Amino acid sequence: MLRYAASLAIARPARRSVPVGTLLTGAWRVARLVLVAPLIAMALLVASFVAMNLIIGPLEYVLPFEMDLQLPLATLFTLGAAVLLARLGRRWTAAGAPTMLLFAVTVPGFAFGVLAHAVFSSTDKVMRHAPAYAVFFLGLGAVLVAVARLARAGRGRAAWWTGILGAIFIADIAVMLPVLNANVSPEEAPHLASAPVWLFTALTDSGFGLPSPTGMQIFIIGDIVELDPFLYLVFAALALGAVTAGSRQAVPADREVAAPAGAETNGSPSITPRWPK
Repeated sequence: MLRYAASLAIARPARRSVPVGTLLTGAWRVARLVLVAPLIAMALLVASFVAMNLIIGPLEYVLPFEMDLQLPLATLFTLGAAVLLARLGRRWTAAGAPTMLLFAVTVPGFAFGVLAHAVFSSTDKVMRHAPAYAVFFLGLGAVLVAVARLARAGRGRAAWWTGILGAIFIADIAVMLPVLNANVSPEEAPHLASAPVWLFTALTDSGFGLPSPTGMQIFIIGDIVELDPFLYLVFAALALGAVTAGSRQAVPADREVAAPAGAETNGSPSITPRWPK
């Protein structure tokens, strides 16, 4: 008995050979969520503005207020893209590793946002927008933790509303940072008391009848934040879809583990393990 126990202690664990097809499938599932899905999000974001231009172009000489429709139309198309990305996230999610899933749906968004400014803009804009991206995606990760808990508990509707409202709140804070750090004269700078509406001003090009922002202040807010609010929309939708679906997929396994011995599951008796005496 002692010799047998010693042989078990020093024996190498048996390793099962994993088929190449299984490895490739797992690699594709990771790549499509971390690389392909963010690329699709950026493509849909660009497509939203292209669609807006296709509609605004013919109206240039027809309506005197066609410029006022630019951002509302872009926001409308971006919301449609967000719905598609939320459904894509639900289909391309990964269950079984909650922490890794949170990193997979937040880090790529930050990286793609910074990379876009590094390639198409300048270093100054990277330094201006990167802190806002960091605040948004870190805050989104914290919101997604609560979303995952609600989804695992079977409270799907509460999980979605928590994610939507939480993402809007974090995006509202993130939009404030570049505006507050911008080099704007005190006369043209929007009043700090109006900061909670800057996100919605950037999305709609409207001051909502408030004393601030108005006129040039609305233009300054949109000029500073650029496409940040739209980027927050698409990546938050993708992350929310992936986390809610991934967390709900883990619920049945957890319930099977928690089921008492001898209890029936789906009409069939559970198998009670026999422990050695």
